[in-house]
Order: sequence, then structure tokens, then C-alpha cells
Amino acid sequence: MRPSHGMSLHVMNVDTVKLEVRQLTIGMRVVKLDRPWLGTPFLLQGFRITTDEELRLLAEHCHFVYVEIKQGVTPVAGRGELVTLNEQGDVVEIKRSVSALSARERTTGAAANTAPGALPKPAVNYALEASFSAELPHARAALAATKAAAKDLMDVVREGRRTTLEAVKTAAVALEESMLRNPDPAMLLRALSSDEPFSFRHCVNSTILAIHIGRALGLRRQTLHELAMGMLLADIGKLRLPKELLRAKRRFEKRDTEIIKLHVKFGVEIATDLGGLTPGAIELIASHHERFDGSGYPRGLEGGAISLLARIAGLADAFDAITSERAYSSAIAIHEAVQELYAATVAVFQRELVETLIHVLGTHPIGSLVELNDGSVALVVAHNRERRLLPWVLGLSDTAKQALATRPLRNLADGAGLMVRQVLEPGTHGFIAVGADILQL
Repeated sequence: MRPSHGMSLHVMNVDTVKLEVRQLTIGMRVVKLDRPWLGTPFLLQGFRITTDEELRLLAEHCHFVYVEIKQGVTPVAGRGELVTLNEQGDVVEIKRSVSALSARERTTGAAANTAPGALPKPAVNYALEASFSAELPHARAALAATKAAAKDLMDVVREGRRTTLEAVKTAAVALEESMLRNPDPAMLLRALSSDEPFSFRHCVNSTILAIHIGRALGLRRQTLHELAMGMLLADIGKLRLPKELLRAKRRFEKRDTEIIKLHVKFGVEIATDLGGLTPGAIELIASHHERFDGSGYPRGLEGGAISLLARIAGLADAFDAITSERAYSSAIAIHEAVQELYAATVAVFQRELVETLIHVLGTHPIGSLVELNDGSVALVVAHNRERRLLPWVLGLSDTAKQALATRPLRNLADGAGLMVRQVLEPGTHGFIAVGADILQL
């Protein structure tokens, strides 16, 4: 499958407004540029503007863009030109100036941004505060503490003893703070191979992914903490399920699935009994298997009836599951999972949240095995926010595909001419698994 850069949001007969970039504001939904998408820092062919940085990048690369008027912030009257785009993104009709839009048309566009389930405007625009190398040891320590605290909690709950969540809260805060400074190190540690049991690894890795999505949405720190705590305890109810079922090396039958679903009920009971969680975190545990289209469980909620934190948790939980190695199924490569998720389940998890996930994963997701244009193999370890096609990589082989004794950290945007030629499947050229031992930085 091809890398996900340039994935199209196919639009058909969409009314848009052609605007100069200086007239753009956060919340507007851009569906067409005045130049090809390839070669720009924008991953999706169509995205909602959420940060000042995206406004700056649009101004750097474009003179004008096309903004959809039925989604996002509606342009004010007197600006731009109302046009219609076809499925290929070509202008097929020029209608009139925006000043001629009726009040009803403008209201319809604005209402889309306040529809049930609409994502909130960012409350905080988080900037990178640390380099990858500087943040890596802090991320490593925070992740180790989070894993230790989560494991201790699970052991105590499994044994039926009383405990508190203080250690988990302290560790979660450290992980959150690290990811707010720079999310890339934690995302890399999440992607590396591990011999930990899937259920435990999944709990922590899903939390990292959820925090990253929440960061990109501009959620406040307290809300991010609710998200992290709820995510860490989302599957704690599985401790009450039959061990033989959880350890089964096969796909579940219908009866098995009904038993597995009980973990939500048990999880709410355990979390409530522990005390110290906010109502938002408890609701996340109760609803992280609900789906935006109503196909989830246990209550069959849909759309805005599902809390935002639960919607984020459900997406993070599902994505981590399909990209993880399990007893009864192989992991799907991250870049393939991105494409499959968008193509098949965008309505299930809410289009805007899936787009946010794709945005944070990047053109070449962190943890991806790639071949560079000189023939060498490398591991993507961090993103260049302004040049998404040129990430930071850790060299794994020379140009003849022979493993390197020392692994250099390279910034592909340094002007040396190196770039990603293709994303490789895990195992290509013998690089089956990449563990934490590679990170001697």
C-alpha cells in the first residue's frame, strides 16, 4: 500500500469560498490549495485549521485557499468568492461574492461547528518546548514510572486488596508533562518492540496515543489528565474476566465476545470503588467502546451522546489494538493501519477525530521502518513540523543494507539530500523488531 501522504477527502459539488490566506482563521476547513498538496507540510487533502502554526504554514506556501462553508468557521460577508468544487477538487462553477450570501446560508455554515459531537475549539495551542534528544530521557523515565504504577495497581486489584490511585496519578502527570513538551519521544517508545503482555502494553500505549490526540485538539491540562487516567484504567475490568479467555490464542466466538463486553461494567465498578477519579474519567471507562455511528456497546450511544474523552479513548484503543502483535493476530504496519482506518471506519470513530489522529501520526509515522534514497534503512524517530516529508531518523543500516554498529541520528531536513524513498514492512531486510536498546542517544 502507498504511504498515506495526500490521502484525499473526496468532495463532490462542495460549496467553498476562495480566500486569501491573510483572511483565514482557526476553525476554518481548508479543502483546496492554490498549489498541489504534494510538497506541502499538510498530510491530508482537506483539514480543519486548529493552530496558529497551521495558519503560518498556509501563509508560507499559498496565496489563497478554498474553505468549505458548511463545515467549520464560516467566512464573514464581503470576503472572497463563492465557488463549487467537483470530486477531483476542480472549480466547476463560480457563483458570486461572499457578500451576496444569505443570512440563512451563513447560519447553516456556522451551525455545523456547533452540531452535537462537534469538536471544541482548541483551548490551548501547545508549542514544542524541548528537542527530541533533550526530552527522550524524561519520556523514558515517565513511561517507566507509569508502567510500574499501572502494574502495581493491577496486581493489588487482582488480589482484592485496597489501594489508592496516588502513584498512578503522579506517574501520569509526569507522562503528560513530557508529551506536552514534546510528544515524539513517548510516541517512539510506544512504537518499539516489547515482550510485555499485550493487555498491559496496550493499556499504556493507548494512553500515550490518547494524550497525543488530546494535545493536538488543544485540550486543557486538567482535561488531558482526566483522559490519561481514564485511559490507563479503561480495561481494568478485564481483571474480573476468566483468565483462560484472556489468554486464548484464537479469535473470540460470539459467546466469548459477550463475556468480554462485561469488562466495561466491571471496570466502572472497580474504578468507582478505588475513588479519586473525576466523573469524566469514569464516563470514559463506561463509554470507550461506544462508537460515533451507534454501533458500539454497552449502551449503543452515538454522536455527541458519547463524551469527547470517550470518543478519543475509543479511537486510541482501536488503533493501538490493530497495530499491536497479539496471540491470535499479527500487527498491521502503522502506515497501512492509517489508510485502512480512514477508508473503512471514519464514520465509526468520527471523521474529525480520525483526521486528528492521522495528523499527529504524520506522513511517516514515528516507529516506521523506512528506506532512504541512498538505499540505507532507518527508523523514523521524530517529526519536522514544518517539513513533514523529512523526519528525523535513526540509521539502522548502510547503503548495502548491512546493520550499523553505531546508529546515527539524522535530520533529513538538514539539506544533505537524504529523504524517505519508501516505508518498509516490519521484517524487511532482517529488521524484524526494533527494541528500546537502540536508543543510546
